[in-house]
Amino acid sequence: MPAVANDKANPAAQIAVGDPANISLVPEKIDLKGKRTRQQVIVTGHYANGELRDLTPAAEFVSTNPAVIRIQRGVVYPLANGTAELVAKISGKEARIPVAVSQTEQPAPVSFKNSTLAALTKAGCNLGACHGSPSGKGGFRLSLRAYDPTLDIVTLRSEYYGRRTNIVAPEESLLLRKPLMELAHGGGRRLKKQDPSYEIMRDWIAEGLRLDPPTEPDVVRIQVLPENRVFQKDGARQQLVVLAHYNDGSIRDVTPIACFSSSAETVAKVNDEGLVEKVSRGETAILARYLDKMATSYITFLEDVAGFAWTNPPEQNFIDKLVNAKLKQLQILPSELCSDEEFLRRAYLDCTGRLPTVEESQAFISDQSPNKRDRLVDQLVDSDDFASFWTLMTGDILRSNSKKLNATGVQKFRLWLYECIRNDRPLNQFAKELLTSSGSAYKNPAANYWRASRDPQDATETTAQLFLGIRIQCAKCHNHPFERWTQDNYYGIGAAFARIGRKPGTDADEEVVYVAKGGEVTQPRTGKQMKTHLLLKGDVDVPADRDRREVFADWLTADDNPFFAKASINRIWGQLLGRGIVEPVDDFRDSNPPSNAPLLDTLSSEFIKNGYSRKWAIKTIMKSRTYQLSSRKNA
Repeated sequence: MPAVANDKANPAAQIAVGDPANISLVPEKIDLKGKRTRQQVIVTGHYANGELRDLTPAAEFVSTNPAVIRIQRGVVYPLANGTAELVAKISGKEARIPVAVSQTEQPAPVSFKNSTLAALTKAGCNLGACHGSPSGKGGFRLSLRAYDPTLDIVTLRSEYYGRRTNIVAPEESLLLRKPLMELAHGGGRRLKKQDPSYEIMRDWIAEGLRLDPPTEPDVVRIQVLPENRVFQKDGARQQLVVLAHYNDGSIRDVTPIACFSSSAETVAKVNDEGLVEKVSRGETAILARYLDKMATSYITFLEDVAGFAWTNPPEQNFIDKLVNAKLKQLQILPSELCSDEEFLRRAYLDCTGRLPTVEESQAFISDQSPNKRDRLVDQLVDSDDFASFWTLMTGDILRSNSKKLNATGVQKFRLWLYECIRNDRPLNQFAKELLTSSGSAYKNPAANYWRASRDPQDATETTAQLFLGIRIQCAKCHNHPFERWTQDNYYGIGAAFARIGRKPGTDADEEVVYVAKGGEVTQPRTGKQMKTHLLLKGDVDVPADRDRREVFADWLTADDNPFFAKASINRIWGQLLGRGIVEPVDDFRDSNPPSNAPLLDTLSSEFIKNGYSRKWAIKTIMKSRTYQLSSRKNA
């Protein structure tokens, strides 16, 4: 296999091509509509050993109809209406995809919302540290990451006597000259004249600061290709492509104006063009953002570890199988099994919060039966001490304290939690009872949940973090900068909790929770009255005589809910293993992927099959060899 040259000026020289069995192209077809469209193509080499490599820089590209398209460094540009085939050749292998071009004879004005705002974001102009801060910078304020186009158009067209944008001489616009550093700029150089963002902003100004017509499509979602990729030692780079899907059915390549970030820059870095380059072995999530949409590509870089030999450790259940598969792939040997003394201490602390007594220790250590660890787990999880300890932890998570609930409320709530845990009430039922609870907080202690969460905003943030594993707080003021959630999502969830009333009860300090006849949530930026919103499903119309919380709870606890089971099992895993499969345990997001996605998926599906049983989950995890491994490293 040829050595990889270190020629930064020539990307093709850094590619170890070798002898691929075949090559493939993405996307599988190209449809270019209008003069401003383009499409990045990725050439992937498939090797006999199953390895994949990005061969795009080393490939030769040919158009079967040069009058229709031209191809430059793997990017297809339209020339005239018609059809053609793009042919990629490398190392004696060939692949081709169809290309259709249309609407080149029509004007192609720059879209403000789909191009100009994305270009401003790409250049970093509207970030929180720059003009996207609440007060702006230097008298120039933009909405954070373009979440308020109405504000942005006024700022760019009208403020400062129109001096920021010069339609007579676009290149003289302050909007361009300052980030080019042709004039003093506190933010430093943010643009180069060859950048796509510069071209977009310049052309938009030259076209008269045009507003979009009502027919301009809206982006629905974005897609990153490839979505997953595992590289061996000779795969050190990967070009990404970001495709925007619009509500008119069109798909456009927005890679040049998408923003990229790596969740682990010690593993891989990604540049402004979406080129991912390896730093060291490991896994990373590359987050792509275009306007308010996000998507993630998960990339793993493997290396051969000198002297590594997989030892085929025994597997006690499906957890071990999935953990071992991951460790084997990353060439990491698991530690040995912990001693009986270590296991005993670990199990007692995790289940009961205390150390074993001398008598308990002696009885376990002297027991010679092969299944004594499993029996100890069953004994501990079914004990009153377990129920007491896990009640304490659950109460802390649910913010059960005398400042919020008063002493009587805390006592009543604790007794209810104890019964739920002692009797292994299914976690979906437990969550539903909490979220739909009404009446006296003393007679129906689950209603104390609504004494701790006293307004729709607090309820939104607490419920999302506890039961969805989502930290949605950022979306209160603006679209979430690192996740897909928007202000509309935030206040739409809040609408489910807008009609929760509270009034004094008959006993001292007693409070009664009830469903009020009225109560709405208004989105502060748009002034829109929000409907109840279910994440990834949309707004729902709730009959006036029905408790909105019931609709939300039914969605949350359904078997097909994409959040609840994963968030619940991940929190249990984190409590027992000291670190969640997603860490922090309540921070599920595209840019914070699980350390072992197949493990989390399987655990959550088995959790559902076993009736959302907390005790089943704890016993299954504790009986795995993974839980019982020693903390001492083996190398």
